[in-house]
Amino acid sequence: MIPNDRVANSFAKDDALSESRRIRGQSFGQATATLVIHFTPRSGSSWLSSLLEASSYLGTGLELFNPNFIPSIAQFYGARSLGEYVEMAKHFSARGGVLSFEVTSHQLAAVFRNPEDFFAMYRGCPSFWLIREDIVSQAVSLAKMVRMKIGHATQADPAQRRAADESFDYDQQEILKWLQHILAAERLSELFFSEFDVSPTRLSYERMIATHPREIIAGFARAAGRPSPPDTLELNSAHEKIATQKNIEFANLFRRQNAAFLSEVEHERSAWVSKVVSFQAVD
Repeated sequence: MIPNDRVANSFAKDDALSESRRIRGQSFGQATATLVIHFTPRSGSSWLSSLLEASSYLGTGLELFNPNFIPSIAQFYGARSLGEYVEMAKHFSARGGVLSFEVTSHQLAAVFRNPEDFFAMYRGCPSFWLIREDIVSQAVSLAKMVRMKIGHATQADPAQRRAADESFDYDQQEILKWLQHILAAERLSELFFSEFDVSPTRLSYERMIATHPREIIAGFARAAGRPSPPDTLELNSAHEKIATQKNIEFANLFRRQNAAFLSEVEHERSAWVSKVVSFQAVD
């Protein structure tokens, strides 16, 4: 398993400290189930991961293969290589015997020199594909996050969010850039699914936020071969949306200005969106 150059030097040193960390991790036992969640940015993935972590028995939904996170995670694991990193994740990051993680197609391509290695490792594991049906609102949200450097309400107080929102002005080209970024990620994921014979359960932000958290956790629990959450389990997420009326206005303006282009995008995405299911239908 060969990592791409971007992360080749991200792993821990071969020293006594790393060895002690690996020994400690192995004492935690090993995950017996793995949930793979493919996603695109601003699709509700952070909200979902917070619910999985709150369940205490379905992993944490961490971005295991985010190139920006790998160096610190690898040091924590004491992982000296990509293969060891994958193995130690089963020990350190499992909860209730379940490892759950989220990954974008861009992350996957940045970390694995051969994507086939990734899909071979997780072949047979329950997989999910989380998108946003409204890609325009998603692009506006991503543009806002990048500009404001605030991803969720947990990252700033109300006054900071108001000030940031006031400074967020409309930029058609910026929204177009991030929409194309999201679309490219979707295309690459679909290519991977086709090439490596993966049939994920397809979920969407819109249906997820309209579903009770208990139903969401129950769906993932079934996939992991675990029981539904008990009625006493508190399932609350600290993540709140940073979208405001300005997001809606910018999305509507962008749609008016780019109607022909968006018609083509909608046509391309229609087959993917049509396969989205509700959690109540996940077996």
